[in-house]
Amino acid sequence: MKRLWTLFAQPQFHAFLFSVGLVVLNWPFLGTLRQKPPGMVLLTILMLWVAAILLLFMINRSCRRFLNNEVRNRGKSGDA
Repeated sequence: MKRLWTLFAQPQFHAFLFSVGLVVLNWPFLGTLRQKPPGMVLLTILMLWVAAILLLFMINRSCRRFLNNEVRNRGKSGDA
């Protein structure tokens, strides 16, 4: 689990997720949903939105943990 928290705190992972989001929410991908019923399109976009919110929540928690650990480690080393 610690590896997952570390992954979420890395800026490179944030850039990767941004790139994936651009591809997934781009016009050609959303155009493939044109043949689907409106309910399925809404459900697909809703699931993407929920996944994005959950990822942002996990990234926020991991960055907060990372910053808290840095502050604690600075206090222990005696550097001010």
